[in-house]
Amino acid sequence: MGQEGPRPEFLTICRWEVPHSQEQWWPIASDYVQLLWLPILGPSAIVLLQRLDLLIGGATQVRASSEELARSLGLGPTPHRGSLLDRSIDRCRDFHLLRELIPGLIEVPREVPPLSSRQLKRLPESLQRIANVRPELQRYRQEADRGGRLHQLTATLANLGATDEEISDQLLRLGYAPRGTATSRRAYPVTSG
Repeated sequence: MGQEGPRPEFLTICRWEVPHSQEQWWPIASDYVQLLWLPILGPSAIVLLQRLDLLIGGATQVRASSEELARSLGLGPTPHRGSLLDRSIDRCRDFHLLRELIPGLIEVPREVPPLSSRQLKRLPESLQRIANVRPELQRYRQEADRGGRLHQLTATLANLGATDEEISDQLLRLGYAPRGTATSRRAYPVTSG
């Protein structure tokens, strides 16, 4: 369902509180959206959705220049209908991931639904396997974040002049098991199970 004529120079962005069942929905900034919705929507639409979510944050509404928004996303200027920004908004709207009540008045949800069975079948096989172990997606980010913290902590301790033994002792106290020798300055996060 396309829109006639150009969108206004300024967009008004509001929060769309979408009621949904007990089914797991995913925050717009989640790995689920980044990994599984991206091949369905395309990168421009995903980046737009995430930027609009970031812009609205906890506010009731915000105004944004269409041209500035488009340029900040690398979508170029928006002098005419059919620009990359317009097509990205239309795509998100067509998939019911945002609402446009009137031209330029856009509502953005906090979360998006899981992919339908039909959409899942369109994904590459590797992503279909990831989708089948959906709870693991939450652990994916937690483990990546934990690994980054471990690396940063190790580098900080080394920069402060801590010895390899002191670094290992501190990492053990914080729940990281050493990997190899103390001089390797590497460690594995301790996991249960």
